[in-house]
Amino acid sequence: MPQLQLVADLPGHAEAAWSVAFNPARPLLASCSTDKTVRLYSYTLPDSSSSSSSTFPSPSAPKPTFALSTTIETGHKRTVRGVAWAPGGRTLATASFDSSVAIWEEVEEGYADDAAEGIDAPRPAAGAAGAEDGEGEWECVTTLEGHENECKSVAFSADGGLLASCSRDRSVWVWEVQPDADFECIAVMMDHSADVKAVAWHPREEILASASYDAHVHLMFDNPDGDWEAFQRLDPALPAADLHIPPSASASLLAQMGPSAAEVAGRAVVVPPLVDAETVWSLAWSPCGKYLASGGDSGGVRLWARMGAEPDAEFVECVHTAAHSAPLFSLAWASGGEEDGLGLLASAGGDGRIIVWQVTAHEGKDGVYAPPPRLEPIAAVREAHGVADVNSIAWNAREDGKGVGLLSSAGDDGSVKVWRIAADE
Repeated sequence: MPQLQLVADLPGHAEAAWSVAFNPARPLLASCSTDKTVRLYSYTLPDSSSSSSSTFPSPSAPKPTFALSTTIETGHKRTVRGVAWAPGGRTLATASFDSSVAIWEEVEEGYADDAAEGIDAPRPAAGAAGAEDGEGEWECVTTLEGHENECKSVAFSADGGLLASCSRDRSVWVWEVQPDADFECIAVMMDHSADVKAVAWHPREEILASASYDAHVHLMFDNPDGDWEAFQRLDPALPAADLHIPPSASASLLAQMGPSAAEVAGRAVVVPPLVDAETVWSLAWSPCGKYLASGGDSGGVRLWARMGAEPDAEFVECVHTAAHSAPLFSLAWASGGEEDGLGLLASAGGDGRIIVWQVTAHEGKDGVYAPPPRLEPIAAVREAHGVADVNSIAWNAREDGKGVGLLSSAGDDGSVKVWRIAADE
C-alpha cells in the first residue's frame, strides 16, 4: 500500500496557519495565517514527474523542490482565515476575520493593469518576469465588504465566474465576477441559524454547498424561476460505522492509524458523548460531482450521494465512517488511485492526523449508486504537525496534471508542509 511521504517543511507563519491552496495553473502554493499574511511558495517538479500516471512514485524517486517566493502583507486588520485561487491562476481571494474579502492580482512587468479581459485575464507567457514563480508584486485590486462579522471561507466557481463567501454572521454571499476587477453581489442567503464555516462549489455546475455550526449542510443554486436559494438542507443522521482497515494494510499504515501516546492517555478520561448535534467544519466534492463529503466535530467522514442529474436533485447520506479521534477540520478530494475509483479523499483534524482514503463505488441502475461507496484508508501520518491541530489540507490539482499526488497541510503551529503519495517500500 502507498504511504504519505514528507516532501517539504516550508518556512512557516509567525502564528497559526489556517488555509492552504495550490494554484490550478502555475507552480505556486498559497497559505494564510493569524499573522495577517499570505505566503506564496514556488516549486519545481523533477524531470521524471508524470502528468498522467495513476501509479505512485517510489519513495526514493526525486522529490519536488519548494521555496518561499513572496510574503503578501495583506493589510487585513485581523486573521486571514481562507485563501482561494481563481481557475486561471492569476487571481487570489482572501477571507478575513475583519469581515472583508480581498482580491489580489500579480502586477507583472509589461502587463496592462487595465486589461480588457478583466479579473484573472490571461497571464504573460512562460519565461516572462514573474510569470511562474509569483515573485511579482501582488496588489489588492478590490475589497468586498458587506459581511457583518468574521469571514470564514471563500471559493471561486469552476469557471471562475462566481465567488462565494461565508461568515459568522450566518450568511452566504454570491458575487458575480465582472471586468476591471469588479464584483457584484447577486445573492445573500441567510438560511443557516449559526456561524457558517465553509463554502464549496460543485466541480462542474453552479451548485454551492455550505457547512455550519448549526450542524447542517445547505445546497444552493440559481433557481431559473427566481433567485439564488437553498434547495436542500442536509441533516447528518447516520451512526458512524467502525473504521475499516483492510487486511492488506501495510505495517506503516497500521502504525500511523494506531493511537498516539496522547490518545492512549486520553482514553483514561471519561468524556460524555455529544449532546448537541455536531458542527460541520468541512466539505469536499468528488471530482465527478456525484458525491459530497462532509466532516465535523465527531471526527467521522460522511458521504452524500446525488440522486439525479437535475440541478436541484436530492442528496442522500449514504456513508458515515469513523475516522479521527477529534474534530475533522478539513477535507480534500482529487482524482487518482484506482483506475475505476472515485478518487482520493484526504481528511485532517484536531487529532493531528492526515488520512488518505481510496473511494470506490459501483454504479447501479438508473444512475443510483448501490451499494454505497467504500472508503478505505490507504495512507496516513500521525502527528503531521507535531502536537498541533491540522487546520487545512489541499491537493495539487493543476489543469495540466503536473504535480499529481502532492498534498499540502497547514497547522496550528504556523507550519506549512507538503506531502506526496508514494509507493510503500
